[in-house]
Amino acid sequence: MRFLLSTMDGAGSLQPLLALVEALVARGHGVDALGHDAQRQPLERAGARVHRYATAAQLDQGDPASLKLAPAQRLAWLEAFQQLSRDDAMDLARRFEPDAMLVDCLMPGLLTGSKSAGLKTVALMHAPYSFWCDFMGGFCRAPMDGADLTLGFTSEAFDAGAAFPANLAFVGPVRPARGVDTAWRRRWSDRPLVLASLSTGVQGLPGSQVGLLQRICDALAGLDAESVVTTGRGIDPAEVKVGAFTTIALSVPHAAVLADADLFITHAGHGSVMAALAAGVPMLCLPPGADQPANAAQVAKLAVGDVLPVTASPAEIRAAALRLLADPALKARAEAFAARIAEEPGIDRAVELIEAI
Repeated sequence: MRFLLSTMDGAGSLQPLLALVEALVARGHGVDALGHDAQRQPLERAGARVHRYATAAQLDQGDPASLKLAPAQRLAWLEAFQQLSRDDAMDLARRFEPDAMLVDCLMPGLLTGSKSAGLKTVALMHAPYSFWCDFMGGFCRAPMDGADLTLGFTSEAFDAGAAFPANLAFVGPVRPARGVDTAWRRRWSDRPLVLASLSTGVQGLPGSQVGLLQRICDALAGLDAESVVTTGRGIDPAEVKVGAFTTIALSVPHAAVLADADLFITHAGHGSVMAALAAGVPMLCLPPGADQPANAAQVAKLAVGDVLPVTASPAEIRAAALRLLADPALKARAEAFAARIAEEPGIDRAVELIEAI
C-alpha cells in the first residue's frame, strides 16, 4: 500500500509520526511525507520519500524568529497555513492516489478536506484527547472525530477522562527506533542521575528559554548528582554555564539517559512526559504553555512528579529536586505506571489498524 503523511513542525510531536513511518516501511508499504524543510532529514531517515510544501509557508520551531510574531499574526499565519497546506497535500494526493491520508492532528483543514474528497483519512493524535477538546475552542477536535480512524500516540491511562469517540484507538506512546545513541555512557555512576530538557524547539517563556535553562543548571550545580542537560535546536550550549558534574549538549536521545535517570526536569511537552512515564522516571515539570500545563497537572494528579512555575528560582528548583530524589514511594508509583504503558498495543497495532481501513 502507499500512504501520504502530512505534518507541520511541532517540535517533539514529530517523534511518534517517525515511528509510524518506520513501522509502515518495515511492513513493505510506501510512505510519501509532506512537511517542512526542518523535518526532511528525520523523515528521510525513517524511510519516507519527502516533499516540501509548494505554497504553504515554512516553519522551524528551532528558530527563535518563530516566536517574534504577535498573537494576531500567529493566528493569521495559522489560518493561511491550514488552507495552503491542505491545497498542497490534495495536489499530491491527486498525483499519487494514496490508499490513505495520514494527517497530523494539527492540520484540521486537511483532515476535513481529505475526508470530503472521499479519501480514507487517519488522524495522528500526539497529545491527550482531553487537551484537543478545549484547544482553540475545539479547533482540531471535530476533524479528528470525523476521520475514519484517529490514532492516539499517548497513554489512555494518562488522559484526563474525556468521552472518547468510537474512531479513537490508543496505541500508547511510541518513538522511532533509529537515532538512539546507545553509545552514551554515564560519567559519575556513583551519583543520582538527573536529566533536564526544555523541548527540541524554542518555547515562549517569560524572560527567555536560556534564562530558565540557566536557573535549572544553577540548581543542579548545588546537587550531589550527575546531570545531563539538553538545549534543543534554538540554543547554543555555550550560552549556559554548568556545574562540574553536568554534561550539556544540543541533543542527547532521551531514551539513552532515561534508562538510568532518577529524575527528569522537563517543560512537560507530551512527548517528553510520555518518554519519562514509559521509563518509570519521576518528573519535575516547569510548563510554559500549549498542552504543557495540562500535562504537568496530570503528572501531579497521578502523583508521579511535581510542578513549579517557569519563574521558579534556582533555590526552589533545587529544593524540589532534592525532595523528589529522596522519595522512594514516588519512584515506585512511576515504575508502576511504566508497567501499565508496557502493556499498551504499540506501533504494530497502529499499522494493523491503518491496514484494516
